[in-house]
Amino acid sequence: MLSVVPPPREGRFHRMPLPLIRELFEGPLDVIGDVHGEREALEVLLERLGYDAYGRHRQQRRVVFVGDLCDRGPDSPGTLRLVRELIDRGVAQAVAGNHELNLLRGERKHGNHWFFGHREHAEFGSGVALADQERGPLLDFLRTLPVVLERPDLRVVHAAWTDETIGRLRGIETPLDVADAHFEELLRRDPAFRALEARRAEELDRLGAALGDPGVAPRAETLGAYEVARQTGHPLRIVTSGIERLAPHPFYAAGKWRYAHRVAWWKEYEGEVPVLFGHYWRSRDPAAHAILSPGEPALFADDPLAPFMADHHRAYCIDFSVGARYRQRVAGDRSPPHGHLAAIRWPERRLVFDSPADA
Repeated sequence: MLSVVPPPREGRFHRMPLPLIRELFEGPLDVIGDVHGEREALEVLLERLGYDAYGRHRQQRRVVFVGDLCDRGPDSPGTLRLVRELIDRGVAQAVAGNHELNLLRGERKHGNHWFFGHREHAEFGSGVALADQERGPLLDFLRTLPVVLERPDLRVVHAAWTDETIGRLRGIETPLDVADAHFEELLRRDPAFRALEARRAEELDRLGAALGDPGVAPRAETLGAYEVARQTGHPLRIVTSGIERLAPHPFYAAGKWRYAHRVAWWKEYEGEVPVLFGHYWRSRDPAAHAILSPGEPALFADDPLAPFMADHHRAYCIDFSVGARYRQRVAGDRSPPHGHLAAIRWPERRLVFDSPADA
């Protein structure tokens, strides 16, 4: 547990109690999957769900976001402004995802060029860039986000829930970036991890460009082990980007060979309380997986959309890959999108998409 909370680099929120795990709204909810900067899709979905321009609902429903609000889509700044306005009005809650944590860490990652003031990007085309004067207030907002919301009948997390991981986060009341730095420091104090990190650096130097050659996977002794250790040794990485294990065979995805793979933890989840999460890029059409996530293992191949959340199915992913729309946009493809923005109505357990033909 964190005993000392140093002030964040900037902002006014460090004087407030900021539990990483917070109480979820009471009453009926609409839990929305990863938005990824697709503000227009979000506005359409909110309207389909019955919310007005101020986030009010005639049935007093409220909105919950599972994180990854930004990156890849055309308007991440506008999406974050909209979500923050809804939170400030008391009609929405949100947990942080790995994309929000990347911004707090100052890491340049896939699709977050907008945050660093770049409107154009070769892979993503044009988009709205963040103004310099907005950067500080945006980081202040992200620092206030929890990573878990819960109530007796429902849990919300971005990527993964394990009781052990959640137990390490309970009782911590500190800005998100301070907690993240604390766990990173603990991990790097571990001599075994530091030794593994050094061997990984040597292996990266030795393999070099071969890791990006899709022809034949180079033999790697430590790359997978390092990724697993880095992920499992940091509880905030687990809840925001999932659980990883050594892959039985290397696989080529996103331009490089990979030696660790994501785990479909929800198939092993035995908790009595249902969990809603995002992160994993599923699809309304399972055949679209090869387009949405080329090279990645198909984690939802045996996971039909409906019926869902039955007694044997108490954890459910609501990321339906709206974050992949940029690919069709840049390619000039005007066909119906492969990815969609989805919400689950709770307690009704009904899926609603930003386009017709709900499941």
